[in-house]
Amino acid sequence: MADNEKRLLKLLILVGYSVAFPVYLAQRIGGHPEYNRHVVYQAIRENYVKLQKWHENLYVIKSLQLTQKGYDYIAQRDSGALAMIYGRLGSMPPLYPSMHDRIIRLHSIAAGMIIAMNTGAVVPPEEKPSLLVSPGGYPGEITPDPDTAYYYTSQEIRAALEEADERTVAKTSRRIGIIVRGHRLYCLYYAGRTRMFWLRFTEENNANAAQTLLNSRGFQVSTVFQVVIGHSMDVAEKLCRKTHPFGDRYYTVSPYFDKCYFITDDPDGEKLLRLIIDPVQALEFNRKVLTPYAPPMANTREYDAVEVSSNRPVILNYTCDLLQLSNTGPSMIGFDSGPIVLCFDYQARTIQHILGAEMEVRIIPQEVDL
Repeated sequence: MADNEKRLLKLLILVGYSVAFPVYLAQRIGGHPEYNRHVVYQAIRENYVKLQKWHENLYVIKSLQLTQKGYDYIAQRDSGALAMIYGRLGSMPPLYPSMHDRIIRLHSIAAGMIIAMNTGAVVPPEEKPSLLVSPGGYPGEITPDPDTAYYYTSQEIRAALEEADERTVAKTSRRIGIIVRGHRLYCLYYAGRTRMFWLRFTEENNANAAQTLLNSRGFQVSTVFQVVIGHSMDVAEKLCRKTHPFGDRYYTVSPYFDKCYFITDDPDGEKLLRLIIDPVQALEFNRKVLTPYAPPMANTREYDAVEVSSNRPVILNYTCDLLQLSNTGPSMIGFDSGPIVLCFDYQARTIQHILGAEMEVRIIPQEVDL
């Protein structure tokens, strides 16, 4: 099979499995973005997919959906993928072009899937441990590998929770999926271009239910993290606002989670999430970044290193932990001046706005390879 046919088949499978696939994500399915753009044009021109466009506020939303010709193309080349797509379609209500809210929700789930796929997480159902008690249709049983990251959609989690008893109904969650690796569980949320509010107890209960479900299926999850995906770093600043107009019923950043990471919906965000979910790679990267500084004077989680020349603490926050940013003050006991916060260049302006002018934000040198 030629490379162009492989790329086209991959695109059609992703569009079919996502049901509604945003056009901008097609550039990140692997390979050069410009090449992928031409593959999208070919798929539209040859009627393998249909393009739907509409205006949402000041933006134009472009969505791809599979046509019957696209289904036939997949059937001729990968019958297993076609069965996976039909299984996904069979477990959800019909989608009509006028359902813009549902299409946007499917777009956010597709974004989480592509980001997880590009960070190295296992996405296809037949290649990861099943969350169902009796997985049907897949040969053998796959046991969880603590060194492998697995991605599960919100639909897979809901199906597993409702499997035990037909009377069980899993509450609707705004979570778009999870990534689990070792003892760490990452709950993914999509904020898009604006600030989002989530029902506090519903989301926290869903995170706890997912943790319990995973542990009953052979995982060893003990720590739960929140990962918020936004269109740009400006969204992170909105999420860190201190106002709580709805009291404790709604939240944006929840202290229930051990950390709340913010990543952008682009290749930079994918690189960052790949580093976040790989503790070995993150430890090596942290060592390189903190080489010019002295180690902490005591065992503490408040800061990561010390700049000896100015007697200032150094905080490593390239992961854009919104909980830490919200709680970091301009001074620390035992130091002559406020802390120094290290981050990537595309994060610096937003983090400086969040922390204020009293604190210094430094960019990690480009020589330190991610």
